[in-house]
Amino acid sequence: MATAINAPTAPDHLSPAYQKKWLATYSARLTQAKVDFPDNESAQRTTALKAANALLAVPAPTSAAEIDKLDEWQVIDRKTIVVKGISTRVCVTADGRKYSFEIPAAK
Repeated sequence: MATAINAPTAPDHLSPAYQKKWLATYSARLTQAKVDFPDNESAQRTTALKAANALLAVPAPTSAAEIDKLDEWQVIDRKTIVVKGISTRVCVTADGRKYSFEIPAAK
Protein backbone atom coordinates (compact mmCIF):
# COMPACT_ATOMS: atom_id res chain seq x y z
CA MET A 1 0.00 0.00 0.00
CA ALA A 2 1.41 3.39 -0.99
CA THR A 3 1.69 6.05 1.64
CA ALA A 4 0.48 9.57 1.01
CA ILE A 5 3.17 12.17 0.52
CA ASN A 6 2.70 15.40 2.43
CA ALA A 7 4.51 17.72 0.03
CA PRO A 8 4.94 21.46 0.44
CA THR A 9 3.16 23.75 -1.98
CA ALA A 10 5.03 24.49 -5.19
CA PRO A 11 6.17 28.11 -5.58
CA ASP A 12 3.27 30.36 -6.62
CA HIS A 13 5.16 32.12 -9.42
CA LEU A 14 5.38 28.90 -11.46
CA SER A 15 2.91 28.04 -14.20
CA PRO A 16 0.43 25.26 -13.28
CA ALA A 17 2.27 22.80 -15.55
CA TYR A 18 5.62 23.62 -13.94
CA GLN A 19 4.05 23.37 -10.47
CA LYS A 20 3.03 19.80 -11.38
CA LYS A 21 6.57 19.05 -12.53
CA TRP A 22 7.99 20.53 -9.30
CA LEU A 23 5.61 18.43 -7.20
CA ALA A 24 6.32 15.26 -9.19
CA THR A 25 10.07 15.78 -8.73
CA TYR A 26 9.61 16.37 -4.99
CA SER A 27 7.45 13.25 -4.62
CA ALA A 28 9.78 11.00 -6.61
CA ARG A 29 12.86 12.17 -4.73
CA LEU A 30 11.10 11.85 -1.37
CA THR A 31 10.19 8.26 -2.17
CA GLN A 32 13.84 7.48 -2.94
CA ALA A 33 15.07 9.42 0.10
CA LYS A 34 12.88 7.25 2.34
CA VAL A 35 14.95 4.29 1.13
CA ASP A 36 18.25 6.19 1.42
CA PHE A 37 17.52 7.68 4.86
CA PRO A 38 14.92 5.37 6.46
CA ASP A 39 15.10 6.84 9.96
CA ASN A 40 15.74 10.49 9.16
CA GLU A 41 12.64 12.41 8.06
CA SER A 42 14.56 15.70 8.04
CA ALA A 43 17.11 14.33 5.56
CA GLN A 44 14.31 12.86 3.45
CA ARG A 45 12.47 16.18 3.14
CA THR A 46 15.65 18.20 2.65
CA THR A 47 16.80 15.89 -0.16
CA ALA A 48 13.40 16.06 -1.87
CA LEU A 49 13.19 19.84 -1.57
CA LYS A 50 16.69 20.31 -3.00
CA ALA A 51 15.81 18.14 -6.00
CA ALA A 52 12.55 20.01 -6.67
CA ASN A 53 14.15 23.42 -6.20
CA ALA A 54 16.89 22.52 -8.68
CA LEU A 55 14.17 22.93 -11.32
CA LEU A 56 13.99 26.62 -10.40
CA ALA A 57 17.45 27.41 -11.72
CA VAL A 58 17.31 30.24 -14.25
CA PRO A 59 19.89 30.13 -17.05
CA ALA A 60 21.95 33.32 -17.23
CA PRO A 61 21.07 35.24 -20.39
CA THR A 62 23.98 36.43 -22.50
CA SER A 63 22.12 38.87 -24.76
CA ALA A 64 19.02 41.02 -25.02
CA ALA A 65 17.44 38.34 -27.23
CA GLU A 66 18.00 35.69 -24.56
CA ILE A 67 16.26 37.86 -21.97
CA ASP A 68 13.17 37.74 -24.17
CA LYS A 69 13.36 33.94 -24.41
CA LEU A 70 13.10 33.41 -20.64
CA ASP A 71 9.76 32.00 -19.43
CA GLU A 72 7.46 34.33 -17.51
CA TRP A 73 8.02 32.47 -14.22
CA GLN A 74 11.79 32.94 -14.59
CA VAL A 75 11.56 36.74 -14.66
CA ILE A 76 10.46 39.18 -11.96
CA ASP A 77 10.92 42.26 -14.14
CA ARG A 78 11.84 42.71 -17.80
CA LYS A 79 11.88 45.99 -19.68
CA THR A 80 13.67 48.14 -22.21
CA ILE A 81 15.23 51.39 -21.10
CA VAL A 82 17.07 54.12 -22.99
CA VAL A 83 20.22 55.51 -21.41
CA LYS A 84 22.06 58.28 -23.27
CA GLY A 85 20.31 57.30 -26.49
CA ILE A 86 21.22 53.61 -26.20
CA SER A 87 18.39 51.09 -25.89
CA THR A 88 19.10 48.50 -23.24
CA ARG A 89 17.11 45.38 -22.29
CA VAL A 90 17.17 44.79 -18.53
CA CYS A 91 15.73 42.06 -16.35
CA VAL A 92 15.69 40.66 -12.84
CA THR A 93 15.38 36.89 -12.76
CA ALA A 94 13.40 34.86 -10.21
CA ASP A 95 16.64 34.03 -8.40
CA GLY A 96 17.32 37.75 -7.89
CA ARG A 97 20.11 38.21 -10.44
CA LYS A 98 20.12 41.36 -12.57
CA TYR A 99 21.11 41.53 -16.24
CA SER A 100 21.31 44.28 -18.83
CA PHE A 101 22.33 44.13 -22.47
CA GLU A 102 22.50 46.76 -25.15
CA ILE A 103 20.00 46.13 -27.92
CA PRO A 104 21.85 45.95 -31.25
CA ALA A 105 20.85 48.67 -33.69
CA ALA A 106 18.80 47.54 -36.69
CA LYS A 107 20.88 47.31 -39.86
